[in-house]
Order: sequence, then structure tokens, then C-alpha cells
Amino acid sequence: MPANREREAFEYATRLCERLPRCLQECRECAHLSRYALQKGCGVSRDMLGDVEHGDSVPTLFVMARIAHGMGMTLTEFIEKWEAEVPSEMSD
Repeated sequence: MPANREREAFEYATRLCERLPRCLQECRECAHLSRYALQKGCGVSRDMLGDVEHGDSVPTLFVMARIAHGMGMTLTEFIEKWEAEVPSEMSD
């Protein structure tokens, strides 16, 4: 059922977006980085980092890759942490 799969995909993406602020903050704190230090390491502004951590902005993949690198992680590692608490609940 395509309509059902579309709804599930939308809900999955929504759950990821809801989880992003906390995940980014947790990863940044685990790396012992302030927003200022992360900004210096990745070139993404503190304002943008704050917007993401407060749930006011969803960054592009390019920006997420820069943020992950600034925390000493690959984008894949960050996504695995980000996704860990977001079950897909998608069945075939």
C-alpha cells in the first residue's frame, strides 16, 4: 500500500527530526565541546548549532557532515547514534 508506506516514511522522518536536537547536544557534550568549540572545529555558526539543538532548524546533509566531523565522528557514526532511539516501525 503506497499511501501507508508514505505515511510511515513521513512519521519516521518526523521522529528523526524530533530526536535531532537532543542527540546533537548529547554528542557534543560527550565530545566535551561547547558550541563555540564545535563552531571552531566545523565552521558552522553557534547560532545555527543553537537553532538545531533547540529544534528550530533541521540542517542539510552537508551541514550535518561538517558538524559530525567537528565532533570527531563520521556522519555515519552520528546518524547511527541519532537513529538508535528512533525505531523505524516499518514493515514490509
